Amino acid sequence: MAVIGENGIGKTTLLKTLIGEAEPNSGTIKWSENSTIGYYAQDHASDFDCDLTVFEWMSQWKREGDDEQAVRSVLGRLLFTQDDIRKKVGVLSGGEKGRMLFGKLMMHKPNILVMDEPTNHLDMESIESLNLALELYQGTLVFVSHDRAFVSSLASRILEIKADKVIDFKGTYDEYLRSQGIVE
Repeated sequence: MAVIGENGIGKTTLLKTLIGEAEPNSGTIKWSENSTIGYYAQDHASDFDCDLTVFEWMSQWKREGDDEQAVRSVLGRLLFTQDDIRKKVGVLSGGEKGRMLFGKLMMHKPNILVMDEPTNHLDMESIESLNLALELYQGTLVFVSHDRAFVSSLASRILEIKADKVIDFKGTYDEYLRSQGIVE
């Protein structure tokens, strides 16, 4: 499900409410008992406010049964070299930090992904790789993005937040645009 709307309308607040980082104004949020939520924040600078190396940082997210090789494997799939994994996370570029957060999600293996602007700071090749990985993802995906191609390729439901209403559309982004008279 793609959550769309103008900047400042409350998309990030909705996602933070869904994951429990913000309290709802009314009602409650209840996920199924077996839900495991992975969250990709729009602003993730604080995630890297530490003195750890790339390898040490990723090792924090190991699950029971994961060994050092599992961490190295995830880092390799994210295109981090042997030299890169010795770097301090504080010197990484925005795109590298984004890839690290995707690695954290890979280590965590959630069945629900909540992603706030996941294509920000990524180059085209990284966006295509992310897109492919998410197309193959078997769990529930809830995301905010202003990237029309990204939304078109992934969303099977659109939630548009407007100042005076919320539109919940079951269908693709292209179908939604046609239903709103935006495209033919």
